[in-house]
Amino acid sequence: MFVWSQNQARQLLGAEQNEESNIGAEWKNEKTNDELDGGKDAGPRNQESGVPFEEGRSLDPDEVERISPRPPSHWVGDRLLDLGAGDGHVTQVLASGAKYVDVTEASPVMRRRLRDLGYRVLDTWKWMDETEGIQYDVITALNLLDRCDTPKTLLRDIHRKLTDNGYLVIALVLPFCPYVEVGSADNLPSENLGISGSTTEEQVNSLASEVLPNLGFKLVKWTKLPYLCEGDLDQAFYWLSDVLLVLQKTENSLLDKNLYDKFTDNGLLNVKAEL
Repeated sequence: MFVWSQNQARQLLGAEQNEESNIGAEWKNEKTNDELDGGKDAGPRNQESGVPFEEGRSLDPDEVERISPRPPSHWVGDRLLDLGAGDGHVTQVLASGAKYVDVTEASPVMRRRLRDLGYRVLDTWKWMDETEGIQYDVITALNLLDRCDTPKTLLRDIHRKLTDNGYLVIALVLPFCPYVEVGSADNLPSENLGISGSTTEEQVNSLASEVLPNLGFKLVKWTKLPYLCEGDLDQAFYWLSDVLLVLQKTENSLLDKNLYDKFTDNGLLNVKAEL
C-alpha cells in the first residue's frame, strides 16, 4: 500500500481551494448589523451573547469552534468507488469525505474486513452491472492497473461510471511492470496499456499526453508518494515510489492542446505534498 494523509488527498482533489471560497462566502453572509449599517463594532462576536470579542484577548477553544466556519463534510462528493480496496486502510482517507462508499476487492478475507468497516462491497467482476444507474464523483484505482488483465477496458468502464467532470485517481509504481495474479496463465495482461518510455519521467509523460487522453481523461495534478511493498526472505518489505495521478473526465478523446503544450514545454505539473 502507499502512504498518504487526508490533507494530501484534499490538496490533490482541490478540496482546500473549494473550502476557502465556501468559507469566504460564509463570512460574507454572517456580517453583523453594525457592519451592514456602517457601524464600528465590526468583527467576530460571541454567538451566544452577541458581544464583540475584546481586542487582544485570546479565544478559548470553544469560542474558536463557534466562530469558525465549518468546511463541507462531503469534500470528495456524494459517491466514492475504490476499485481493489485491499484492507480499506487507504480507502479511509477519502471515505471520510464521501456520503456513500462502494468498494471492490478480490480477496475474501479483505472483503469481510471491508464489510466490517461499513463499505458496500461489490463483485470484482460484475461491479458495472451492480451499479447500473449509479455514477460516482470520484473513482480510485490505486496500484490496480499493473495487476489488471484488461486495464484499457477497466479505464473505459470507469469513464462511463464517472459523473460529468468527475475525478479518477490512479496510483502506479513506475517504471510500469505489469504482473497479473488472477486470470492470466503467464502473469501478463491480455491488453497492453501502451505506455512508452523507460524512465519514470518518460512514462508519466506518456500517460499524461497519450494513453489517458485517448481514453477520455485529462491530467489535473500528479505527485509521488511512498509505497510499501510486501517483501521476501531477504527483506521484510520494500520501500518504492508510487506515482499518483489525479485525472478529470472529459468527453474529448485528445488532450487540450494548450494543456499538452504546458506538459511538453514546461514539464509536468507537480503538486507539493509533504510526506
